[in-house]
Amino acid sequence: MAVPMCLIIDDGAPLVNVYWWHAAAGQKTDAPVQKSGEPVVKDVAPDFIGDFVRVISRHGIRGKFSVLPYPAGLGKISEGWPGCDMRTLRSWVRTVRTKVMPVMDITPEVLTHAQALDLKTFALLDENERDWAAHQTEATLTPYVATALRFLNEAGLNATGFTFPWGLRREVEPDYQRAILAAMKEVNGQGQTWYFLHTNYEGNQFLSELVLREGEDWLVSIVSQCPDFLWQTMDTDDTSPEYVRSIADFYVTEDGQEGRLTELFVAGTPVVFHTHWQSMYSNRRRTGLRALEEVGRRVAALWGTQVRWVTCSELAADIADA
Repeated sequence: MAVPMCLIIDDGAPLVNVYWWHAAAGQKTDAPVQKSGEPVVKDVAPDFIGDFVRVISRHGIRGKFSVLPYPAGLGKISEGWPGCDMRTLRSWVRTVRTKVMPVMDITPEVLTHAQALDLKTFALLDENERDWAAHQTEATLTPYVATALRFLNEAGLNATGFTFPWGLRREVEPDYQRAILAAMKEVNGQGQTWYFLHTNYEGNQFLSELVLREGEDWLVSIVSQCPDFLWQTMDTDDTSPEYVRSIADFYVTEDGQEGRLTELFVAGTPVVFHTHWQSMYSNRRRTGLRALEEVGRRVAALWGTQVRWVTCSELAADIADA
């Protein structure tokens, strides 16, 4: 039986690099830098979404793609924000809707992936979304989750699951789980859904699991079991073929004998791994995307039909039905 394989892409946003806002907040400056000392780019070239589509199409890659409904607190992706080129924004969203959605689930990653948003005034709060969520309940999380889903729907991007940025305190997770299920049913009429929150890179036991079942409704937690090795490409100007291959080796070596994906595949464990939009963009150089393409090529060449690329919702349904 073919081993399921699923790629999760976090932090996706049209035109802007939301990592810039994360780095700026962490470094307390409006001129954040990478570990290398290079300035963090604030924007992502509009044509990068096309490059990404070509890679996933060429290698049959499936999984999940986050789209921020209100990126960095700038404005809704259906309406734009000051200084935004609306034609380019609409083109980006259209590409996601027509080229990405058919092969990857769409999720919000809360609203801004930066400061939390006041739902009444649309003013940004002093806390980021992670810190804000730490003292919320199901009653306050549900409308926040529902708003994220509605904003995506306004852009024609129907979400099948949910993603929370940065992590969430364990004690809040039960409220968050119920909020996801309630909001999905309210906004999208969907009582069977999933979320991505956790990562665990130890061992080979499959960790994604059913966490809620209420009659016909259910919620599955999808867990990534492989680090984002592409992240390091943001901190070097090395774009050589040798460097790209060395990054791909962390996932699966050319001979298929080593790498984290190899470990999971050999164990027969469904392979769930994740990366980030900025990891593939690599501070303009796109080195991470080239490494992902090499991983896709190796997976196809080494394992062929022994691997079955799936979306997160497909994997969640298999887990719920098991």
